[in-house]
Amino acid sequence: MTASASAAFQVHWSPVPSEEAGKLASPGCRLLAIWPVPVNHDACFAEAGFTLFGDNDETWDRAAEDLLRRVIENLSRFGAVKQVSPRLRDNPPWYLRLFRAGRELPLQQQALFPMHWDSLPLFHARFGDGGAALWTGNGHFLLWVSLPDSEPDAAGFVAMAAQPWPVVETRLRWAALLPVNR
Repeated sequence: MTASASAAFQVHWSPVPSEEAGKLASPGCRLLAIWPVPVNHDACFAEAGFTLFGDNDETWDRAAEDLLRRVIENLSRFGAVKQVSPRLRDNPPWYLRLFRAGRELPLQQQALFPMHWDSLPLFHARFGDGGAALWTGNGHFLLWVSLPDSEPDAAGFVAMAAQPWPVVETRLRWAALLPVNR
């Protein structure tokens, strides 16, 4: 099944079985995968069993960035954010370095850029001390969310973050998509 860029934006999600989650789920936590659809044509998603591909446009990009913002906001209710991964900076070109120093990018861009460029290190942030966390990277617009087991309703978390878009639970073979730090 192939979607066009005009296909309706949806949010797909799945619990990731603990035996596949590895170190992404802290003790006492479970891992969720959340991603916007349609997905740009991608061999890793295809290998995982996903089939809803399309060529995305600026409207899709804005909606996907809004989804990321909403996931970060919903994770923030678990506590203060602490970025664990190396921080990305907006470094000026060499010829401007005498006039302007590089700046650390805002949190949302820290999470967004590794989803666009697989050459960047994984993004990882913790929210509070209960195991809530977010990982992104490897060039896939795919949010890996660790939620404490005390948060009983994973589907409710996704639905709250995904408003106003439709939410679809989709099981995949995760080995092809799990983040790997390069």
